[in-house]
Amino acid sequence: MKKIILFVLLAIVAASCSKKPEFITIENVAIDGIKDSLLMLHMDYVVFNPNDVKTTLKQSGMEIFYENTSVGKGFLDQQIKLAPNDTIKVPVRFQITLQKLHQYYGSLLKSDSTIFQVKGNSKISFMLNSFTLVMDDEIYLNTEKIIHEEIKKNLGQEGNFKIKSVKANKLPSLSKTSLQLKVETKNNLPLDYEIHQMKLHFFLEKDDKVVASWELTSPVHQNALQTTQIPVDATLNNFDLLKQLDLNWLTKKKVNFKVSGEVEIKIQEYTFNIPIKDNLTYAL
Repeated sequence: MKKIILFVLLAIVAASCSKKPEFITIENVAIDGIKDSLLMLHMDYVVFNPNDVKTTLKQSGMEIFYENTSVGKGFLDQQIKLAPNDTIKVPVRFQITLQKLHQYYGSLLKSDSTIFQVKGNSKISFMLNSFTLVMDDEIYLNTEKIIHEEIKKNLGQEGNFKIKSVKANKLPSLSKTSLQLKVETKNNLPLDYEIHQMKLHFFLEKDDKVVASWELTSPVHQNALQTTQIPVDATLNNFDLLKQLDLNWLTKKKVNFKVSGEVEIKIQEYTFNIPIKDNLTYAL
């Protein structure tokens, strides 16, 4: 019994003499990549334990901010033991939600050293005592490449460049047909951009020979988060078309086309080349 009382007294004295561990800095910040629209980071949270015995870093609530907006959270995988009288590097994972960065894509796209703020409170236990350790620091991330890839992926989403309507007018010579349609361009980005160039080639459904081509003659401005329709007037050579068609078109009274091409988009000083693939049916 006396030993237990003595141990408790010693623990109380040790706890009363314990010192609060110190947050030192953040080191070794690295981008791991993107997964499920989350930008994954890892870094070392450096802490100094001034006590003569081990302490335990139990939990930590951490957030990462950009322009005073919370864009992600940090996680400890497990409780961490802090060695006595030593500086310890605690590995921390962070996940930034890219959706929360959308409005900043313009500035993030051109920055190779973007400042983010990391803030949080960590719970540290020391025998019968506990401390709350406040963390407030800055990290620097090269966001240019990541945002560039995210924009390219967004631009390449299915349905961003879609043929919406088709009609045809025979020209006076009767040897040619003007195929008139509209390409709907959908901008899902919080950025304006310029459709600098667009080229389309038309093929019969089961053939690889081009039967018509079209090219954008002047750039088109595309507003952020808006949809635009670009008129297209492609000329078909009726004689070439007839040579390639089989007799089925007479009974079906329609011709199926494959459309492929490329659109060149400019955002700031960056150029993005996005392939276009679609199908259309022309009713005879």
